[in-house]
Amino acid sequence: MFDEALCAFGEAINTQPDYAEAYNHLGMILHKEKKSSEAIEAYTKAIMIKSDYAEAYNNMGMLLHEEDKLSEAIGAYTKALSVKPDYAEAYNNLGFTFQKQEMLDEAIERFEIALSINPNFAEAYNNMGAALRDAGRFHEAYEAFMKALSIDPNFSHANDNLGKIYWLMQDFTRAFELMEWRWHADGQSIGKKLESIHPTWSGEEGAEVFVWKEQGIGDEIMFGSMLSEINKKSKKLIVECDKRLIPLYERSFSRDIRFIDDRYKLSDFDYDCQIAIGSLPKHFRHKLEDFSTVSPGWLEADLDRTKALREKLQAQTKDKIIGISWFTKSAGELSHKRNIPLELLAEYLKRVPGKYVSLQYGDTAEEILEVKNQVNFELNTVDEIDLYNDIDGLAALISACDTVISIDNLTVHLAGALGVDTRALLPEVPEERWGITGSNTYWYDHLTLYRKDKKNGWEQQLECLTQDLFSP
Repeated sequence: MFDEALCAFGEAINTQPDYAEAYNHLGMILHKEKKSSEAIEAYTKAIMIKSDYAEAYNNMGMLLHEEDKLSEAIGAYTKALSVKPDYAEAYNNLGFTFQKQEMLDEAIERFEIALSINPNFAEAYNNMGAALRDAGRFHEAYEAFMKALSIDPNFSHANDNLGKIYWLMQDFTRAFELMEWRWHADGQSIGKKLESIHPTWSGEEGAEVFVWKEQGIGDEIMFGSMLSEINKKSKKLIVECDKRLIPLYERSFSRDIRFIDDRYKLSDFDYDCQIAIGSLPKHFRHKLEDFSTVSPGWLEADLDRTKALREKLQAQTKDKIIGISWFTKSAGELSHKRNIPLELLAEYLKRVPGKYVSLQYGDTAEEILEVKNQVNFELNTVDEIDLYNDIDGLAALISACDTVISIDNLTVHLAGALGVDTRALLPEVPEERWGITGSNTYWYDHLTLYRKDKKNGWEQQLECLTQDLFSP
């Protein structure tokens, strides 16, 4: 009852203008209502009245963190701790901010201090687990998440995080069951959950099912590997997907499936149960063998368009056609770690004969020209295809290639699902789907993984890549 609370604190302040606690609580409510500047003003007023008000400094820090003012947030937490050295919440929040700055050792140290003050601090165990996971210390991360859940078994973030660790370990049954907690965890960038009067599909046959999208387009393609399986069990199947995928999906899947790009185009009478596409593995992927029926590929590019593109690209040469993609604009916090400088990639690939084609969306003309002048690497573009909006065109271009080389982005999933020879360059700590070690993946038969080395950076794997490309 925020409006009533605001009025009550306003009355308290009118009665006692130096009431620091009222200003602090006023700031907390304004923070919840997303009135950031007013909340900052209230916290500042509380601190002006009571200079040793640790809780107000901590609350200020949390708001500054959300505003991405990380240095200022660290200053606020540090001030709170100078006033109250045993303030476990401030240590936890400070660690969380260090983690966002990718200062993982510093973050873990603050979480440990928070836990030494409050050994039953489930949130600090979960945050420490996330920092340990980001550092590639998976066993320790597992222990931290387990500890968080021993304190609070219904801690949604910890359950979801533990599920991802099991996914890394290829314990699929436990992984996908625990990851259903993602819908109860605040701040997840997985899309909007469907609000429906109908129950969640639980694996029964003969139902009229609506599968709705979540996460990014690469995830839609990867989880789309199970659409044929759920279609076989259903009386009717409707699938919500990114609009850009519909032409490709209508060609690749059964005509019985109806594809739509907007869930609000449906009425409650169009289906009798529903499920998020990211929840399909819970029903169809329990062991490695479950992936093998579709792992050779499940999408079909436009054959005429593919043929025309290949003829165009081979008009002046019979060299192999090699498509490349080198960055992602994903909003994920660690997504930038997937990117590789085109100049570095070109230094290695120029040793390998081939006709190189850009599969990279975005405005790359200046970068491509710079690499041509500085590295003497020729990267061709196919200007008639909008590589961001025309996914069906991108699929045809990928299928026209002999080999695709890409960082972990849409291109990898699309090429893998098309069954094209694909080489994926992964960061030091990859996403759960790729596992901890190995050069192969159960998702795609024709995809080879090259994992960035913590000690030697990209160079070692790029050297391996060039040697492999020389092999017949």
